[in-house]
Amino acid sequence: MRLSVNPNRMELLRLRRRLVLAERGHKLLKDKLEEIMRRFLELMRKLYDLQEGVGLKLNKILFSFALTRAQNSKKELEELIPEGKLRLATHKERILNLSIPQFEIEESETSDYDLLNTESELDVGLKKARELLEDLLEMARLWKAVELLSREIDVTRRRVNALEHILIPSIKETIRYISSRLEEMERSYQVQLMRVKEIVRGH
Repeated sequence: MRLSVNPNRMELLRLRRRLVLAERGHKLLKDKLEEIMRRFLELMRKLYDLQEGVGLKLNKILFSFALTRAQNSKKELEELIPEGKLRLATHKERILNLSIPQFEIEESETSDYDLLNTESELDVGLKKARELLEDLLEMARLWKAVELLSREIDVTRRRVNALEHILIPSIKETIRYISSRLEEMERSYQVQLMRVKEIVRGH
């Protein structure tokens, strides 16, 4: 689609400069898109591996708690295990121009419980649950990073497509149109000049 501009030399120069900028911007955006895609796939692989490990750990924890629950009622377990404390700190990590939240355990405290009156499976389950917590925080970080990167991929791809399929072709078509019009005007001017010369010679 041709741009609506006056077909003159000033516009032609301006459009040629704009075309150079658009093509440079297009190249930079394509490079950015490739880098975002590379990071996205890298994080997805990490997330997939982590999810598999978390699934296995979670199964072991649930099995330990199920054995403990089989030996005690819910009320007994609540009395045996008082509530603990957990405080998280958040930081920001930069991936390209995106700000990714990062979580860190600032304080983790499991309340003391009666070791004599509880099953050993409970000790195993709680120990594994502490290990699992760090994996879950890392999973949360990766999920957020993947979500933000996928959104950025979508936005960047739309910009690349707009430049590649709309703006750059429109500028090129307009440059061709103006160049053609200027050539026509130049030919017309030359014809008029030759006629004037013939008239001058005839007198």
